[in-house]
Amino acid sequence: MVNLISIGSVFIDDIVYPDGRTTMGILGGGAVHAASGMVLWGERPGLAARIGTGIPAYVQPLLKRYFDLEGLSPVNFPQVRAWQVFEADGSRRELLRVDIVQPFRDGPSPQSLPLSWQKAAGMYMVLDGTNFLRWRNQYAEPKMLWEPNQPYMVRDHAAEFKKLLNRNDIVSPNLLEAREVYGFLSAESLVREMLKNGAGTVVLRMGDQGSLVGTRASSSLIHVPAVPVEQIVDVTGAGNAYCGAFLAGWLQTGSALQAARWAAVAGSFTIEANGIIELGRKDLIAERDRRLQWLEAQNGNA
Repeated sequence: MVNLISIGSVFIDDIVYPDGRTTMGILGGGAVHAASGMVLWGERPGLAARIGTGIPAYVQPLLKRYFDLEGLSPVNFPQVRAWQVFEADGSRRELLRVDIVQPFRDGPSPQSLPLSWQKAAGMYMVLDGTNFLRWRNQYAEPKMLWEPNQPYMVRDHAAEFKKLLNRNDIVSPNLLEAREVYGFLSAESLVREMLKNGAGTVVLRMGDQGSLVGTRASSSLIHVPAVPVEQIVDVTGAGNAYCGAFLAGWLQTGSALQAARWAAVAGSFTIEANGIIELGRKDLIAERDRRLQWLEAQNGNA
């Protein structure tokens, strides 16, 4: 039985590093990265996404190894693909390489979800406001974590975003995206504003500054630091993996603090790899647990 569902896009990334090196045909996409964060913590999630033509041959077997693929919806368009250009200052520019993108960003129809998935405990989605609402209206019961996609988080959508916050269980923008909507506020103020607008739980992702979590049930905010790694290879997808792991942690432990720790661990594995977390590495579980123990030592055991 599928317990968690990851809804969004499958992406193919062609990466350009500051020194001119390239790595082509890397599996990515918000839903795939999020699902890998779930796998890290013992889940076999369902992947709900549109899948196009021209996907590299290795992608389908890799997806099938770790995810349930009954929720993939084929479309007769070239698979969405982009250059990911990294600059020396750590910034990244995404340059799309296909003409048709919107069907992939919209994700599949909520009505297309396999019947056997419709009792899932949790859904992660990286979608705009309109498509998030389509899923919320269709499914009232699952715990939903909404990661608003990057093109949606602009000032023009601020009123709609704030209105939708009382329809979701967990919302997780990153710091830059939240400031696009609310203005240049402190991280603490941003979290409290989203809670004031009706969010049940807010998870603000802040890159190397870690994350800040607030819930309506508590007046205190939770800060969890980022897990240090020896070498950062590619930061693409770290936030998505964080969100997938947070949802898994929330449902398995019932603790916002522990969920944020699980999420930080997933993010740390993502930035060490090209593409999704290296789920086949032999020391994965031992290293996962070591990183979790490091976080517990930073925050205590509250």
